[in-house]
Amino acid sequence: MKHWLCLILVGLGFVAATARSNAKAASFDCTKAQAADEIAVCKRPELSELDTKMAALWFAYSKFPFLMGANGARQDEAAAFLRQRSDCGNDVACLKKVYEARISQLEDGITRAMNDVRRQSGAVGPGSLLPAGIERLMADYGEQCRKLGGAMTGPNAPSMLSGDIDRDGKPDYVLNPINLRCSAAATTFCGNGGCQISIALSSSDYTKPVTALGSEPTLAQRPGGTELDLWVDRLHCKTADFKQACWATYAWKDGKLAETYTVHPMTTK
Repeated sequence: MKHWLCLILVGLGFVAATARSNAKAASFDCTKAQAADEIAVCKRPELSELDTKMAALWFAYSKFPFLMGANGARQDEAAAFLRQRSDCGNDVACLKKVYEARISQLEDGITRAMNDVRRQSGAVGPGSLLPAGIERLMADYGEQCRKLGGAMTGPNAPSMLSGDIDRDGKPDYVLNPINLRCSAAATTFCGNGGCQISIALSSSDYTKPVTALGSEPTLAQRPGGTELDLWVDRLHCKTADFKQACWATYAWKDGKLAETYTVHPMTTK
């Protein structure tokens, strides 16, 4: 864990050092800038500072080891940022918005990655980087198992996703107990209808999470913000037949989490 903390500190040091160096862009060479977006970043100190911070966070984030699928997603996110920046051209307001969104995305990614390292090393518990409310929710799985007269076997922490679903600038968490096992019953946390998925929001201090029965939870970045997609029972989609799948989408609308259901072919989302 100290290794990853050192990477973060190196990245932050990189921010400070580069910011003192005439506020030049850090993620590319300004002497070779030709594209409108790059030229704008090099000419505007406020954009150069954002670029410097983004580059430092990317340096730290890129050093975390991820599984192949997650690593691919990390590269896709980076490519999406470059496309969005290019689309802005020399529009300063647009560039600032794109950079701030990317910085927030990287900060969330680093938090998730550090939490993953802690869980893999068995360090979840006192001193964890997770919010106290999430720690309590994680402990509830073990308590549920004990009430059934069993004990947890294997991992003691559920699989988790994190993103700003309620759009308050703080990470929200999706807890998926698919990897948990209770000796009392194989269906303690998951059954034929899926797993007990919990959506814990920072706006409610991670208490009273929204729960849903389903599988394959996925966070998607859409124009309106981060949304959760969940494969649920076809009973939620009245028009779905046996060759189709029903997906629930949880999105923040009018100050609350709302779900909608859509039908998709069984093999695709």
